Amino acid sequence: MTLIERRRPAFTAELAVRTGLVWLAVAVVFTIARWSAIGALQLPDADDSLRLVQLRDLLAGQAWFDLHQYRVDPPNGMAMHWSRLVDLPLYLTYSALAPLLGPALAEKATLVLVPLLTLYLAMLLTARLAWRMLGERAIAYACLVLALMTAVTGQMQPLRIDHHGWQIVCVLAAMNGLAARSEQTGGRVAGLAMALGMTISLELLPIAALFGAVLALRWLADPKAKALCLHYIRTLAVSAALAFVATRGLSDLAAHCDTLSPAYLAALLACAAGLSLLGLAPPMPRPALALGMVACGAAGVGTLLALAPQCSSGPFVALDPLVQRLWYANIREGMPVWRQDPAVALRLVVPVLFGLGAAFVLSRRNSGWLRRFWSEYALVIAGALLLGLVVSRSAGFAAALAAVPLGWMLREWHLGARAMRPGIKRIALLAGAVLVILPDLPLLAARMLEPSRPVAPQSAQLACNIPAAASALNALPSATLFAPIDNGPLLLLHTRHKVVATAHHRAPQALHDVIAAFTADPDRAAAIVRAHGARYVAVCPGLPEAAIYRREAPQGLMARLVAGQAPAWLRPVAMPGESGLLVWEVAGN
Repeated sequence: MTLIERRRPAFTAELAVRTGLVWLAVAVVFTIARWSAIGALQLPDADDSLRLVQLRDLLAGQAWFDLHQYRVDPPNGMAMHWSRLVDLPLYLTYSALAPLLGPALAEKATLVLVPLLTLYLAMLLTARLAWRMLGERAIAYACLVLALMTAVTGQMQPLRIDHHGWQIVCVLAAMNGLAARSEQTGGRVAGLAMALGMTISLELLPIAALFGAVLALRWLADPKAKALCLHYIRTLAVSAALAFVATRGLSDLAAHCDTLSPAYLAALLACAAGLSLLGLAPPMPRPALALGMVACGAAGVGTLLALAPQCSSGPFVALDPLVQRLWYANIREGMPVWRQDPAVALRLVVPVLFGLGAAFVLSRRNSGWLRRFWSEYALVIAGALLLGLVVSRSAGFAAALAAVPLGWMLREWHLGARAMRPGIKRIALLAGAVLVILPDLPLLAARMLEPSRPVAPQSAQLACNIPAAASALNALPSATLFAPIDNGPLLLLHTRHKVVATAHHRAPQALHDVIAAFTADPDRAAAIVRAHGARYVAVCPGLPEAAIYRREAPQGLMARLVAGQAPAWLRPVAMPGESGLLVWEVAGN
């Protein structure tokens, strides 16, 4: 038996300090590892760059409810589907630091502190689960396992200011809700956490549905436990509506499929109303109760499709086949695990599988409410893992949840190894523990021993040194740049120019036109470039996006530009050689 007394305060100073010590060590390592990137303002992803642009716009006076990027797809701009919830901690941190450090240093400090704050919250919520369910000795192991889960901490590194880290925090907060002694408190905590997570991004909708399904199963197993499910769905619906008003206002009530729009809110309210009525009904046989739950879910889906029938095709319904094939289908984080690099796939799957197994073991070793808790915990991990297998970016949710049971399992192995005499068995057990958390080590070692390895394609952030080209670009008259979509956010961040499109789906026609122009013959491309009023064309030859266009159209505009065969309607513009960027002025624009 591993029963641990559950009746403890929600948080204590000792818990915060224990977690803080582990966090501080990890934070120092992460900051040192990213120090040169911090100094060069080399953000890890295009979304981080555009998030910083959005923050700067907010600080410069753009309205809270106005989420347009006016320098994308001018003159109308692009209405982003992102949430102000992620901008808020960035805005508050910068505003507090700017009077003390000055604008430039305050910005860099914000880009370091906010992701590390996200990491601390994730560790604290992980530590709290370990502390309440497994005891004080499990805290450090759970936190260290979380720190080694690259699917988690890769979203909480210094400079990583996009939204994925905050979603992981929301998932961990919801799981803490399931551990609450009070069903009312637990349901409200989990519902609020999922509402905020879905407000940040609709990517969390399947996880919110997963939590709801697990709580519905608890209700089915024990009709007296229905309060947790009912408080969850009611809080989820109401909190989501309030968060929508607080972050979006009432100016845009369109039925968007890529964000928590009124159509989704109506669906949540319909589901909550149906389950509330079901909760008021007299006791009924389990099959009838299950049928009623299915009917409530169907009512929610039916409400969504009645108000937004286009959403049946998913959030990217507006993308045409060309954009789907040459852009969306090549986004690695959106691919299933089996299409990832084998080392990446191992890191995403193996630790979670062992964490899932450990949760099942804990459920078997316990009884009563703890057996139920660990059984539900295992179900949530299993569901999140299945989602992560299909969409790799979701693997971080499963990894974060797996940290607590996996930390317990590795602690048991460590204690077992210490009790052994030095020898092969002890070494094998310790090596096995290392390989569970870092399963790609043998593969990485084998690659290092290869005599010649193919050079990996450069990321959009590294393929060209846009900051090195910034002075030359800013010396040009302010204009619209026709550039690859992956270069767009960096050009917006480091220059005062506009771009036709970025790698974001809310400007589908502009996305199509950029891809179509770079894969078209130069004469047809000229018409597209001029139609957007672009004065300059900029390309980065080492960009993976450029390689895709060249393979698609060996005689297209991108292929010709990279080969040094610019058409007559383009005049070269000198750029610093170290930037790697090639720029031409469009004749007649």
